[in-house]
Amino acid sequence: MNRRVFLVSGLAAIGLNLAVAGDMPPRGSLLELHSCALYAGGCVVSSEATLEGRYMLRAWNFTGGTFNGTRLSGLGVAVLQSSSDNLAIPESKSGDAVIYLPQGATRVQLGALVAWLKSSQPDFHPATACTRVVPLRFARSQTGDTFSAGDFISVKASPFARCQAFACGESLWYQPRSVTSLFAVAEDQGSQITEPLLKLKWADAGKRSVFLARFGEPVAAKSLYVTLADLCSSDHNPL
Repeated sequence: MNRRVFLVSGLAAIGLNLAVAGDMPPRGSLLELHSCALYAGGCVVSSEATLEGRYMLRAWNFTGGTFNGTRLSGLGVAVLQSSSDNLAIPESKSGDAVIYLPQGATRVQLGALVAWLKSSQPDFHPATACTRVVPLRFARSQTGDTFSAGDFISVKASPFARCQAFACGESLWYQPRSVTSLFAVAEDQGSQITEPLLKLKWADAGKRSVFLARFGEPVAAKSLYVTLADLCSSDHNPL
């Protein structure tokens, strides 16, 4: 594992210069999957708070912007974390991580992506970090969002119907760990994750355990909770 840790350090070193003047902030869409419910009743959340939530996947899809003079549009990066803590809780430990980088990117782009990840996500301080360069695929349709990273990760998320006026007693308990502009909650329609580097096999479905979000937008409020319809609305410059 040490060899891969050194690779992360080497890639990050490429992009650790001061941001180049004229850089446009990176922006795009985010999928953040947790191994605990994010939107549920209090009993469910309480039962999962200490025993669940120890895995988290974050996948960023860049639609524009540059970092340290490198254009990130059309690229993606993802991070899978495994911790002894519930990673939905802000003060949790990062644990160990695998960073997934896009196949076909140049060495400079790979370095910029790792450097952006480390500088833009203040909560990300893994004890160990490995990298994989694999095909990253993002897709959005009327039925939901999908993401895959090689043969290691496959996730499908779709909208859910809120209980009218919260009559069912369910509500939002967490916010994204990632830095976002707007976010909404979606339902995990089927996630399959197998990562030998973390000795992790994680499969789930049927939970409201996904944040779909946008990042890097010049909005007044950060991490603003909206409906999925608002997230995709033309008023918010859809992706």
